[in-house]
Amino acid sequence: MQIHFAPLQGFTTATYRKLHHTIWGGVEKYYTPFVRLEKGDFRRKDLNDIAPENNIGTPVIPQMLPGNADELRRMTHLFLSQGYTQADINMGCPFPPIALHGRGSGLLPHCDKICEILRATEEFTEMKFSVKMRLGWQSPDDWHNIIDLLNNTPLQHITMHPRTGKMLYKGSVITEQFDEFYKRCKHPVIYNGDIQTIDDIQNIQTKYPKLSGIMLGRGLLARPYLSALITNKIELDTTSIINRTQEFHNAIYDELASTSQGDTQLLSRAHSIWEYFLPHVPRKERKAIIKSSSPAQYFHAVDKMFDAWKDECCNTDML
Repeated sequence: MQIHFAPLQGFTTATYRKLHHTIWGGVEKYYTPFVRLEKGDFRRKDLNDIAPENNIGTPVIPQMLPGNADELRRMTHLFLSQGYTQADINMGCPFPPIALHGRGSGLLPHCDKICEILRATEEFTEMKFSVKMRLGWQSPDDWHNIIDLLNNTPLQHITMHPRTGKMLYKGSVITEQFDEFYKRCKHPVIYNGDIQTIDDIQNIQTKYPKLSGIMLGRGLLARPYLSALITNKIELDTTSIINRTQEFHNAIYDELASTSQGDTQLLSRAHSIWEYFLPHVPRKERKAIIKSSSPAQYFHAVDKMFDAWKDECCNTDML
């Protein structure tokens, strides 16, 4: 089963994707944070993130956030000009500033707009499209109204996160709705949502044996080694995994240091790594990292945390 890496604004940058692919691997496709139009034009940071020269050697699919068919056309022309032949359409972003403007999961109640967007994809024979979506915006039944449209559109796959947009990331995934979608969808289905551990991945594989793949987001940011473990890219040796995780952290830090202006900015960016990274490791040492006030103090705390993790993790239970 394929592992796909979901995008997360501010975290899964081109640099992060490259380092993860080099150090860990096991990911079939990395998706860029969505490209969108802002005041009628593309954002410079989005253009830099999808630039081919910044993604050499990494299997990347750019993601778009269209609100209508014309925006899809503009984004598709952009991706084609950059040499991409696959694109992912975001119909799942739950954040209100996006959804309340009829994009992401906020698009799901609007069958007419979705129909226009999906029909527009058929104008581009040189581009293959996929869709990432939720069950709906407010209602988990929204997908029922568009499943025929989806099934009748040539798509590579559909990634489903079985929550509504309104739920954000709270509450339990709505399993019974996913079960029905899984049965009715004629395209390959990729599951996304609440996957944090090897056991989670294996349970999903067992329950849905016909899945095309699993998409990990926050779970892979927290445990970047999951993709390598589940695809047997590395052996299940706890100490080596911890050492490689430290190598991965240090490589990210070095990249941040090379583009930061001064220690204050560097520390701010370094601290942000830990918003998702390794939430299961010893709390005392983790807290010291986040409260560090100089690069030297930061790295002293990081080294202590990895040493403490090795001491506590004599088996694979914490992985």
